[in-house]
Amino acid sequence: MEFSCQKKDLQSGMALTERIVTTRSTLPIIGNILFEAGKGGLKISANNLEIGIEIGIKAAVVKGGAILIGAKTLASLVAKLPDEEINFKLTEKGALQISYGESHFSVNTLPPDEFPALAKVKDGRTISIEPDSLVKMIKQTIFSTSTSEDKYVLNGALLDIGKSGMAGDSSNIRLISTDGYRLAKSGEKISVESEKPFNVIVPAKALQEILKILGSGEGKGEVKISLAEDQISIKYDDVYLVSRLIQGQFPDYKQVLPKKTSTKLIINTRGLLESAERAAVIASGAANVVKFEFKNKNLHLLASTPDVGSINEKLEAEVKGKENFQIAFNIRLVTDVLKVIESGKVEVEFTDALGPGLIRPAGDENYLYIVMPIRTQEAA
Repeated sequence: MEFSCQKKDLQSGMALTERIVTTRSTLPIIGNILFEAGKGGLKISANNLEIGIEIGIKAAVVKGGAILIGAKTLASLVAKLPDEEINFKLTEKGALQISYGESHFSVNTLPPDEFPALAKVKDGRTISIEPDSLVKMIKQTIFSTSTSEDKYVLNGALLDIGKSGMAGDSSNIRLISTDGYRLAKSGEKISVESEKPFNVIVPAKALQEILKILGSGEGKGEVKISLAEDQISIKYDDVYLVSRLIQGQFPDYKQVLPKKTSTKLIINTRGLLESAERAAVIASGAANVVKFEFKNKNLHLLASTPDVGSINEKLEAEVKGKENFQIAFNIRLVTDVLKVIESGKVEVEFTDALGPGLIRPAGDENYLYIVMPIRTQEAA
């Protein structure tokens, strides 16, 4: 095997593949990266048996072949190579000689025979979506997934395809996530061959990798998503990623939507976020509890922590409905959503002091966020 490529191209590919590699496994071979050189250039692959990735890299191939290289060693070396063309050649003794300018070094390799092949999603359903739309959906939901092993089915987001059936929601593809304390739903309208309902639970780890792939800004074209009962794959430019799906019953998110609201306010998103973050500093020593109080057509954020201090943030807002009541939230759950809403204003709706709060971008029915309140003496 012999080929050459630019350091920057190899390093960008390594940045994605190295993230997949796991060293905590009883199967040492998956701690390696597979290099395959052929007529189409160079392909590098990683597979931790839950998620697999294959990336095409521009390379001038003199002689084809395939080898395994330790991921940790290779990533460290590539990062320190000069920014120029790098030459790779497999020696007769099985070492990979890496040369640049007048210098070279070599690393040991393994045969690829026992490396687990990347699964291909077959007989599934395929859709296409713009990368910006998918990135937005993931960013607006991934933070609400659970990390608890006891809630394994909530360790991912529900990818729900088909007509929404909810008033005002025009989306036909949605991501929904919940950790039991809050729920986020983000939807988009895309062109699909069939509106037949279909849903799967995508692990949060896979969604994080998709964000990394699409966030590089170096690809082009649409993202092709293929879905089967137990696997999901995405193809974007020269990157192919496949992941196992989470099996189980995801909660019916439509059942937690408030049936009616007694108070609704429209408020500047950035202003609310900045006030909430200031309140969070005071509330950090008191379980992050911040009270939302409505009076005289204004919103007040109240927090107090012994030995720290107190805060009373007054914000102008357009308040409709019932006033003069308090409701308390874990303020971290509120700031999380405000950070991912791009709209200049948000709508916040409440039923009563013990009911969930609903937050969404003003005028956008395709995104909503529900957060459960904290019971306080005032609320009780």
